[in-house]
Amino acid sequence: MLLHRKQINKWAKWVALVLAIVFAVSFVAMGVGSGTGLNWSSLWGGGGGQSNAGAQSPDQQIEEFEARLVENPDDAEALLGIANLYAALGRQDLAASYLEKLAALEPGKGEIHMRLAGIYLSPEVQDNRAAVRVLQEATALDSNNAEAFLQLGVAERGVGNVTGAILAWNRYLELDPEGQMADTVREQIEQMAPKPVETTTTESTSPESDGD
Repeated sequence: MLLHRKQINKWAKWVALVLAIVFAVSFVAMGVGSGTGLNWSSLWGGGGGQSNAGAQSPDQQIEEFEARLVENPDDAEALLGIANLYAALGRQDLAASYLEKLAALEPGKGEIHMRLAGIYLSPEVQDNRAAVRVLQEATALDSNNAEAFLQLGVAERGVGNVTGAILAWNRYLELDPEGQMADTVREQIEQMAPKPVETTTTESTSPESDGD
């Protein structure tokens, strides 16, 4: 029983650490240029890139972005701006809904999927199935993204897909064998991997013939 508790505590601590990394990386990921013409860094760092944003409340900024979306539903800057504002307000669920629209508009941008993964794996949302979906899309876009495979393993483990978690984590170890989480991942894989079934052979003796 004590050993079982230690394993649970170790797993819980590991998940907490991974989620902290996931959340930190998800914010940084959107700060790089995407090549779409959007100023991702300024949008993510502020309320949407408007010059008078500082004099407006978040609700007012959201209203302005929504008005732009009425005129042009494909306004990527407005979608990202609203997502940023809702994230700043702690409405991660609403932030995710607008990022999903942005991901559909910019299907080749893996950083959007990584940002979504950070939201879906966050304690506020905890939607592992959605995280699996967006991370599978992220790894399909970039099969060398070690961080995506690390997070995918967490999400797969969260939905109870042990095989999927092991596959994702093995890929992470291939890409980043000396990574910060490499040793911990190896320990988790060892604990989760199916153990060989020990078979014992017993000699069966047949009743001796009585000569009848």
